[in-house]
Amino acid sequence: MLRIGKRDFRENGDHVYIMGILNLTPDSFSDGGRFLDYDASMRHTEEMIRDGADIVDLGAESTKPGFLPVSAEEETERLIKVLRAVRKNFDIPISVDTYKAEVMDAAFAEGADLGNDIWGLRYEELHPEAAEHQLLTMAEVAAKYKKPMVLMHNDLLDRSQEARTEEQWTRSGVPRNAREDVVLRVSEGLKRSMETAEEAGIDKDRLILDPGVGFAKTLEENQRVLANLSSFGTLGCGLLLGASRKSVIGDTLHLPPEEREEGTLVTSILAAEAGFCFVRVHDVKKNRRALDFYERIRGM
Repeated sequence: MLRIGKRDFRENGDHVYIMGILNLTPDSFSDGGRFLDYDASMRHTEEMIRDGADIVDLGAESTKPGFLPVSAEEETERLIKVLRAVRKNFDIPISVDTYKAEVMDAAFAEGADLGNDIWGLRYEELHPEAAEHQLLTMAEVAAKYKKPMVLMHNDLLDRSQEARTEEQWTRSGVPRNAREDVVLRVSEGLKRSMETAEEAGIDKDRLILDPGVGFAKTLEENQRVLANLSSFGTLGCGLLLGASRKSVIGDTLHLPPEEREEGTLVTSILAAEAGFCFVRVHDVKKNRRALDFYERIRGM
């Protein structure tokens, strides 16, 4: 059982909980700009809760391919006002999607219940200079507040690159047989994230792992990850899938983001079949209905 905010979440694979996405950005790939307005963000939060969201995930910087980074100050300013309002007006666990330690620190201080890190606590591995400009790492922030964390795999850290020397590969910790096997590479990368968490004093039972569909992986690699979701169950943590409306759906079916909901429903069912505990989605109502029907049939 995982405690997030005031709620307990089962991690035995018999039920999939829904994390509803609230993008506070002008440039997100699917719904950028729709919820920048305060009233619109509150209405959408209320709608997601009514439709069956178990967690609301706030993000104040787009992480789509080619995104333009914003400063920690700007991201925090976008985030905190809405976070406070969601906390005041709704009784639901709040997740914050950021890779900046100082933003997460501010969010936890304002009452966020869960951190969602697209670099899986390993951002400093690729950007060692970042450590020079922050008081704490993301792992240290999570340990400081004793909050649960979603650790996502980002293949920019682990994927095969011809420019890497053998010495660099050795230092990276990626086994030789994982360099070209995306499923094994994701598993090994998530293990590294778990080790980083352990070194910082974060209990394993506060971790949720995300295989990172769409993050520096090719179309075929993303398809292979989705086809092998059950393999990540051996890692011993709760699992989250964030594949909603992503390019693996669009590139497979040749569809724009606004027409990828049927594909998203398939990924949610794949997650349920693989024993995942959470899915992170844009359309809460459709995914909740699909999962409820699947779980009813499976239960028979």
